Amino acid sequence: MKEKSLTAAVQRILLDSGYRNERAAFIAGLIITAWNEDRSCPELRALFNGLAAELQPVDEGDALTAAVEWLEDTGLSTREWDACQTAFRRLENFRGPIDWTIEAEQFLSLSQTGMGSFGLSTTLSKAFDRVLDLPLAGSVACLYSPSAALAWQLSADRNVTLFADRDVGIVLALYARAACRDLRVSRRNPIDGTFMPGGIGYESVDRDPPFASFDHIVSIPPFGMRLRDGPARGLPFEAYQIDRLFDRARMTFTAIVPDGFLFRETKGESEIRHRLIAERRVTVMSLPAGMFAQAGGVATSILRLENERSDSALMIDGRSIEKSGSRKAHEKTIAEHLEHFRGMRARDDERMDQVYMDELAANRWSLLPDRYVTSSDLARIDKSLDERDTVELQEVASIERNKAALPIREAVEDPPLVALEIAPMDVADGRVAIPTKQQAYEADQKVRVEGITAQPKDILVSIKGNIGRIGIVGEGANLAEMMKEPWVISQSLAIIRWQPNDLIPSAALLNAILTAPWVREKLESMSGGTTVKSLPISALRELRIPVPTREECAAAEEQLQEIEELREIIANHQSNLADKHETIWSRLWQVPIIPGES
Repeated sequence: MKEKSLTAAVQRILLDSGYRNERAAFIAGLIITAWNEDRSCPELRALFNGLAAELQPVDEGDALTAAVEWLEDTGLSTREWDACQTAFRRLENFRGPIDWTIEAEQFLSLSQTGMGSFGLSTTLSKAFDRVLDLPLAGSVACLYSPSAALAWQLSADRNVTLFADRDVGIVLALYARAACRDLRVSRRNPIDGTFMPGGIGYESVDRDPPFASFDHIVSIPPFGMRLRDGPARGLPFEAYQIDRLFDRARMTFTAIVPDGFLFRETKGESEIRHRLIAERRVTVMSLPAGMFAQAGGVATSILRLENERSDSALMIDGRSIEKSGSRKAHEKTIAEHLEHFRGMRARDDERMDQVYMDELAANRWSLLPDRYVTSSDLARIDKSLDERDTVELQEVASIERNKAALPIREAVEDPPLVALEIAPMDVADGRVAIPTKQQAYEADQKVRVEGITAQPKDILVSIKGNIGRIGIVGEGANLAEMMKEPWVISQSLAIIRWQPNDLIPSAALLNAILTAPWVREKLESMSGGTTVKSLPISALRELRIPVPTREECAAAEEQLQEIEELREIIANHQSNLADKHETIWSRLWQVPIIPGES
């Protein structure tokens, strides 16, 4: 047998026979562990029965109990048995010991690790083990199937309990038994003790978790799921499971969570973060993109809670890393990068910041490291602001992001309302270009359309996706509204509407202040999101900006006028260049120029 992994070799034969990928990986794992019990037995059914007789489950929730049930009654059809027997015969030529770590790695990479979820690879689990740096003494629980590879890694030298779905649980429990690893696998849902995957997504207030406590709990929960009923309905599951389980960790509770939980300003999530900060010592470390192969675009961070109180939280920037070419190369780069953060501490002090309670409260208990760990450029700007008069943006402008109007999806003749929608790409070089995307609306959307209509001198800022594009609306918006085609903002934009005040004398000057390149970097640092970044309106309102002196304002107004004059000169030159090109092309091709065609 040439394959490095028996799991992969057997699974490939089963796939050729028509098995689904994850089903083939599951049965391959059972065939290998049964054969390993008695390599001389030629009949697979007898091997399955013999393995079932040898297993000694602890309780009903033990994955070995499910293994016994399956081995004694596989439910396989005659055709499926024939395929298994064919795959089983492939093992006859194999000699020597089995590397169960390789088999576990192959099984987890080939199988589907949990409902709506994904898992760490073995390579990154090894690196993550060193980041966690858990003591060898003490009990450890790994929650949910995505943490299976990490549970296997940790069980090499300590006692570990993994809570996982049935198929992942059965195979990992059998591999651990064969490898003599101290890894127990339970099928129980950590939230309420029901069997997984059932129960995830529902609040079971009348049921307790299936364990009292562990010294250390590590959770990689399913992402993107929300509770579907109960008092906490709508709350993201990753937030709910932390709230339910963190106080069952005697020493540390650690979770990998999507960034959205760390900064979203919903009442439920803000209250949970506040509670964690009040009752535990909190450390948060942002992670590089690509931690999960199946969801490379999901931004994640490590949240660690130590069982002691503190008046501050430690924020660590672990995200900044250059992406390598292939998936394998990038995974190796991430693993090497994580070596710089052993024990949840960065070698480079500039990547860490201790954030105290008053600042956390001012930021609505946001735990997003990007909001606090600043670059050297931003640190220089913050120092400059500390040395001069400043004002919050909301004190000189209203920040508006009204509810979007609902456009007509299908093309209709002569719709009641028509508007031109401004997209972030229309905002460039400090100005808003004439939008080209036309939207049609029913008459009942009139109030909403008016609420998102941009006026001359409004300043637009992108708050979703490509954060921080800023530009001022010109007089063309007035003309467009007169022509019954007002300019409206897309859902990715917000309106900064300058209000008369004694500090910033004009909208043009405010726009000049906000289009400084470091403002965009600052807005990006205050943004967060699981897949698409977004900037909270509260953060935009509270943005600190300098208050120029009257002399600085007057000089800036003059320079802005000079810039407008230069823009006109450049536009004229560009028009002349276009005319010259047309003349050259016309002569070379002997094609007459038609006025207005280009």
